[in-house]
Amino acid sequence: MKKPIFLLLVFTLVLSLIPVTFAEPAEPWETWEPDLTSPGVTITEEFEGYRYDPDVVHGGTLVISTPSDPPEQHQWNAGATASYNFLDPMSDWLTGIDPITGGVVPWIAESWDMTPDGLHYTVHLVEGVKFHDGTELTSEDVKWCYDYVMENNFTRMSDVWQVLDRKNPTEIIDEYTIKFNLAEVFVAFPRETLGAVAIVPKHLWEKIIEKPEYDWLTYVPTLDEQIGCGPFKLIDYKPGAWYQYEAFEDYWHGKPYVDYALRPIITSGDAELLAVKRGEVDVFTGFLGSEAIPGLLREEGIGLYLYNNEYMYHWGMNTAMWPFSVKEFRIALAHAIDKQDIVDTLLLGYGIPGVIGVEAPFYTYWYNPNVPETYTFDLAKAAQMLDDLGWVDTDGDGIREGTGEHAGEPLAFDIGPPIYDPVRCRAAELLSEWFGQIGVKATVQYMEWATLWNKIIQPLDSPTKIHSWLLGSSQSVEPQWMFTRLHSAHIPNPNYYGFVNAEYDMLSELQSAQSDVEERKASIWRMQEILAEEVPLVVLYFRQSPSVYRTDKLTGWVEHYGEGMENLWSWINVRPIVELKAMSTSIVHTPPPEVDIGETFMLGIKYLDPEGNPITDASITAMLTGDPTSYTLEHVGEGTYQIDFDTTDWFEGDYTIRVDAKAKGFYTMLTTFALKSKIPPTPTPTPGPTPTPPPTFWESYGATVTGVVVVLAVIAVVATYYMARKT
Repeated sequence: MKKPIFLLLVFTLVLSLIPVTFAEPAEPWETWEPDLTSPGVTITEEFEGYRYDPDVVHGGTLVISTPSDPPEQHQWNAGATASYNFLDPMSDWLTGIDPITGGVVPWIAESWDMTPDGLHYTVHLVEGVKFHDGTELTSEDVKWCYDYVMENNFTRMSDVWQVLDRKNPTEIIDEYTIKFNLAEVFVAFPRETLGAVAIVPKHLWEKIIEKPEYDWLTYVPTLDEQIGCGPFKLIDYKPGAWYQYEAFEDYWHGKPYVDYALRPIITSGDAELLAVKRGEVDVFTGFLGSEAIPGLLREEGIGLYLYNNEYMYHWGMNTAMWPFSVKEFRIALAHAIDKQDIVDTLLLGYGIPGVIGVEAPFYTYWYNPNVPETYTFDLAKAAQMLDDLGWVDTDGDGIREGTGEHAGEPLAFDIGPPIYDPVRCRAAELLSEWFGQIGVKATVQYMEWATLWNKIIQPLDSPTKIHSWLLGSSQSVEPQWMFTRLHSAHIPNPNYYGFVNAEYDMLSELQSAQSDVEERKASIWRMQEILAEEVPLVVLYFRQSPSVYRTDKLTGWVEHYGEGMENLWSWINVRPIVELKAMSTSIVHTPPPEVDIGETFMLGIKYLDPEGNPITDASITAMLTGDPTSYTLEHVGEGTYQIDFDTTDWFEGDYTIRVDAKAKGFYTMLTTFALKSKIPPTPTPTPGPTPTPPPTFWESYGATVTGVVVVLAVIAVVATYYMARKT
């Protein structure tokens, strides 16, 4: 009994000498990251993105402009954004895309079953889906559409004809069930294949393709032949002016809330923005210069939603044509491009510099952060690389010439930006200026979009194909786009660049079938490294795009992760604003007119209804000039919402704070504040007290050591006493 007590006492004394620290709980936070690894998730709960409400008041017209006429007017040859603008409202697909996460959503295909080997999918269709001519959609229509793609290998539908089994691609099980047979495993099948083809009526299109004049590449359907199963039906088209839709009464997901949709053709971004400000257009779809954002923050009736645009804005080139056929030349010119300057001066910071490996960095799972840095902005390095090629200016005109079979041929080419995008036009001018500084002549050719597009998609050896261009091409949370756009089998459209690399082709095919996520990731990461090594295109920037829309006519806008407010979810969800009340405000905490950088200040606003009652369920957000972040004001009671602003990362200058208040049954309330930030004066240091030297060991631990010694001495005395007594 005595030995355990003695050990416990000694152990307690030892512990008293050890400093104790307690682990602090990790600070909780919420973050959103979509599941990018599962292209075919099983939906077990009702999708929250859109629920039809028959009690909502219907009426009005949705007005969304478009920058040009559609160069193509049916899905078999469509490729331009303007063509999809035209076709999408009257179309519907087997699967859709969640506007928040980017994941696949069951649509006309309400569910599907996959065999264990991944080679067969049985798809169950929604019953009662109707086409615009009143006929019902069945598995016969689905089979005809997919079989027709298999017969023709349409350029933009390679995820169908390169995936399905050639001999037996589809089988009808019954009127509302169809089976798809794959040639090999394709992990993105539910998203990329089931979502690739808009379902059109078999009874109509099997007659169209029998017409003597029919050629899928050039055919233009009549107005009566524009029949789909989407939420809107095309009712009129005036080339060069506008096209108009009517809400489809029998749309399977419920008639859209607006009666009509009108798309005026406005080629100028400035004219389109003016139309939005005047209330003539409901949402801006063009290319808005970032310099317009501060002014829009002060506009009544205007909503502003910033999102990561999924388009990669890049400089593309025909790599089959000299001098772009020489890799060292492509890399040299990449060294001459200051991407950060483009973001800072043209986008005013609302964007991200393009990455060398092409894949967008905000698709974090598939993005390879370890891609080799094959080029950086360095004009001297660019010039040296051209010197090393032997391409020097031999005639003194300031332009270098080639050697060998291209001896005496100047390094000169065209760059084509679309005139509807002022950012790309100015970016082309900057490229021309930078290239000129290293002895390369790049002539900017401003073009209407339809003209430029036709020159981009020409065969590589066509004399009408433009040398190089500035293009915005979409990416996706699903990296299959890297196969679709850049596999050599897809030359000249959408592989306009003529990019050919055997390893890249092999990996892009392999990743399509890799169900092991880490193995697929390794393939995709290596593909990015190859793009960095070969430089078939140079991504200049990813835009943080402003989506500008009216808030005083329609409500129900859906924020899309990669498309802004102009998306098909908004088309079917917007509805007229009726019987809204006005809020009133009182400023509880006013921001100071001038603030020292590094200080924190409070902003507080109280919101009341017309009767003077506090509004306690509002959504209050604040935006700051030059900062794409949306800040949330917290409700602290009695209708008062407030936020603390930390100015540590601010720059010296003028700032505008825009506060938007939204509440059900009320008009959106806009409040703005103007203030200045300045660098605080450097304080004069004052001498402080002489620092106290650290305590000595004996001062820190003397008492403890003494106590231990005393205890041990007592124990020793007691032990000696008992030993003596026993003896």
